[in-house]
Amino acid sequence: MRIRIQYLLLFASFFLLVFSCKKDDTTPTTTTITPTVGGATSSYKDTVSVTAGNVIIKYSRTNQCYPSNEIFTFTATGTGFPSSATYEWTFGDSHTATGTTVRNIYNATGNYTVILSIKDNNQVLNKTSVSISAWGQQVTPHAAFAVQIFDVNFLNNMSFTSSSSVQRGTLTNYLWDWADGTPQTSTANAFTPHNFPPVAADKSYPVQLVVTANSGCKDTAVVAVSVPAVYSLSGNFDAVATNVCINETFTMTPKVTGAPAGAIYKWDFADATGLAEGNPVTHIFTYQNDYDVKMYVYLSGKLIYQTHKAVRANGQNIRPKALMLKNVVTSDASSVTWAFYSQSNIPHGYYIGYRWEFSNGRVDDNFNTYVENLYTKGTSAATETVKLIVTGNSGCKDTATAVITIPAK
Repeated sequence: MRIRIQYLLLFASFFLLVFSCKKDDTTPTTTTITPTVGGATSSYKDTVSVTAGNVIIKYSRTNQCYPSNEIFTFTATGTGFPSSATYEWTFGDSHTATGTTVRNIYNATGNYTVILSIKDNNQVLNKTSVSISAWGQQVTPHAAFAVQIFDVNFLNNMSFTSSSSVQRGTLTNYLWDWADGTPQTSTANAFTPHNFPPVAADKSYPVQLVVTANSGCKDTAVVAVSVPAVYSLSGNFDAVATNVCINETFTMTPKVTGAPAGAIYKWDFADATGLAEGNPVTHIFTYQNDYDVKMYVYLSGKLIYQTHKAVRANGQNIRPKALMLKNVVTSDASSVTWAFYSQSNIPHGYYIGYRWEFSNGRVDDNFNTYVENLYTKGTSAATETVKLIVTGNSGCKDTATAVITIPAK
């Protein structure tokens, strides 16, 4: 019996020894978070050390700007803790890890509280927290912009509009390098104009835009901007009408100074007939109207100048046709009264004047379409002449003549 008890005690001692040795060999594990965003990772920087009693926490991060991902690494050193102690981390973004050295990727920008709990046998031996600021992921902007001529009469005056964007965050600065010897332009606005120096021949400038996000990350876009030669043009054109009353035809003659040799003139007559080319150029307007005629000056296919002028046209078929009717309205032994009626017409336009001229010297220009005239009978029959002169709003005229007979007493 004594031997059996001794044997049991020896076995128990061996079991405790093995268990104790296995527990003592356990060391804290290191758990890391694998980056979830593509791209290379820069070296760690900005190391911060926080001491809380017998615990020292050091952390640093990689660069937040593409092609790097912002990754935080945390290292804890504790004194006076059993070798079996575990280091458990919560990063304030639902991520956790265990180990003396751990990593974490913060997805969104923000301030986070990182808590380290040192435990042994599920008992908390120490709890330490540190506050960190993270930029998060996708905080590098994408630079892009478009350019257009602001005023076709000043081809070196251009406007630039940024279409840059950033997935997370805001754009804080637009830095323009015009590559033309003028100072760079820094602005917080996405739109900016720029006047390139006048040049005698077409020239291309590699304009560069550097955009900066609130994360401090930058991106650059370069666009070759072609600046056409600048010509100092001024002036307008003459519009002269001929054959107004029969077949009104306008001759448009440029009166532009500073136009280079080889310039091409194109015209828009604002009457839906399309563009015409010429210097000078003739045109016939069908209808009466005020037309906003535009003249364009091109060189090597590029518009270098434009101007416009209001042209008043009378159109076609504007000459009036004078017609009249006549009849006797009263007659007695000594006199006779004739009546005259205008039957005139005008295809396009309207009348601005009716003038009646009688051979006895009477004139009626009171815009009357109907008149009467009293004639005295003589000892013998006589003839009289009556004229109707009508005037259209174009100034064109026509005359109708009638001969009447005055009987004798």
